[in-house]
Amino acid sequence: MKRELSVDKNCENSESVLNELRLGYINLEDGLFNLAQTNFDMVILADPTCADAYWGLMLCKYKIRREEALKSNATLYKDIVKLKEYDKAMENADETKKGIFKNLLSEILKLQQGDNY
Repeated sequence: MKRELSVDKNCENSESVLNELRLGYINLEDGLFNLAQTNFDMVILADPTCADAYWGLMLCKYKIRREEALKSNATLYKDIVKLKEYDKAMENADETKKGIFKNLLSEILKLQQGDNY
């Protein structure tokens, strides 16, 4: 995970919540999807507005270890934008994070709009 992860700094124990979020992405990259899901669920309990946690849950559902796979396998993951986790991630993301998410999904969004076919 190369991009910066964040939680609401006003949430209780924000540093430990951020560590839980980081652990979720480590588990995700290691292919430990059930553990990652548990990490992300725990983050959401502490910070229900954490866009990165919802994004991580979305990746878990499709068993995606690295975000870059969203670009390289767009046809395989084209329905990912229909998930409630995607909606929650976008709803809670600030403008910078929305831009990052949209960039990662750029090929999928093109497919959704029919640009490639």
